[in-house]
Amino acid sequence: MDIQHLDILLRLIIAHLLADFVFQTDKINEEKKNGPKSKYFWLHLAIVGGLAYILLTEWMNWQLAIAVMIAHGLIDWGKSSIKKDGAWIYIIDQLLHILSLVLIWSLFKGISLDSIPNHITTLLNDTSKLIIITFYLIVTLPLGYLIGHLTKKWQGTIGDDQDGLPNAGKTIGIIERILILTFIINLQWQAIGFLLAAKSVFRFGDLKDGQDRKKTEYILVGTLLSFTFSIMLGILMNQLLK
Repeated sequence: MDIQHLDILLRLIIAHLLADFVFQTDKINEEKKNGPKSKYFWLHLAIVGGLAYILLTEWMNWQLAIAVMIAHGLIDWGKSSIKKDGAWIYIIDQLLHILSLVLIWSLFKGISLDSIPNHITTLLNDTSKLIIITFYLIVTLPLGYLIGHLTKKWQGTIGDDQDGLPNAGKTIGIIERILILTFIINLQWQAIGFLLAAKSVFRFGDLKDGQDRKKTEYILVGTLLSFTFSIMLGILMNQLLK
């Protein structure tokens, strides 16, 4: 297994992350739950296959992109038939997508999965840019959706924030996780402490009354989850880059 083989797998993962999060609008995400009878389901699959084909840059090897598109469609179809939502459904869905990419990659490139652990460290040293891109994509929307699922049971207890900006919390979370990952890459651990302190001042400074306790605790849980997951992913990323 040479460097090009792992490069192809990472390109497929990046294409998946872009298709499932960056280029998937709320409309597509909602309508594709109706399965193959929805045109948005097929639009999403076209985006999946198109991005895989473009990022692979193997213009005569369209079969690989078709295989990725079919596997993605089967997983999404299965998820739509469950009619359930939640953190575990989200995690299983994403794990199945990544697993399908690994299997397709190994079949098309004749890779023995048993040989991957023996070469993974050496190969990753030569693909640092793709590793960094992959982790930055993970800490933005994918991790944000996971945190949203984990805190969903408390969302109904705090009511609607009429004074807040639409999706401001989601945007703040994305920015803070990007900053945390950047700090970890540069080994600036103290900057993470300053970031947490700064966010505490701005986010919790106006929550002084007793009736704001639930909202304060909800924000605190989301913040700590965001910081914890981002730091763990940052540590993992640095280990892979070594």
